[in-house]
Amino acid sequence: MIVFNLNCADCAYSFEGWFENTKDFNKQIRKGLVNCPYCNSTQIKKGLTAPNIAKKSNSKIPKRNKSIASNVKKLKKIIEKEFDYVGDKFTEEAKKIKYGEAKERAIYGEASIEQTKELIDEDIDVLPLPFSVKKTN
Repeated sequence: MIVFNLNCADCAYSFEGWFENTKDFNKQIRKGLVNCPYCNSTQIKKGLTAPNIAKKSNSKIPKRNKSIASNVKKLKKIIEKEFDYVGDKFTEEAKKIKYGEAKERAIYGEASIEQTKELIDEDIDVLPLPFSVKKTN
C-alpha cells in the first residue's frame, strides 16, 4: 500500500489517498474514480510528498511499515471473504439493513461523497477501505 498526498485542482482541498501502487493510482485517476471529498471533483493531482530516505544503503525497511502493509492485506482478505459485495448499491443496501428491510450483515461497495454524507446523516456507520475493490458483480 502507498499513501499519496492529493490536491483538488478545482477547490485546492488537500487529502490523503491509499492505493495498491502508483500504477493503481494512475488507473483510478484515468477512470475518474478518485474524487475530492470536499467538492466531489475528479480533477485530482498528487501533492508533494517527502521521500522515504534510508539512513544506510543496506538498511532494511522498518518492521512497522511491513506490519501495516501486512495488516491491510489481511483486512482485505477478510472483507472480501466474509462481507457481501454490493457494488454501487451500497447506499441502498445499507439503508435497507438499517431499517430492517434486509437481512443484517456486513457489506462493502462503492458510494459517492454525497451518498456517504447521506448515510452519516442517517446515523449509518461507514468507513473508507484502504485498498481498491475488485468488482465481482
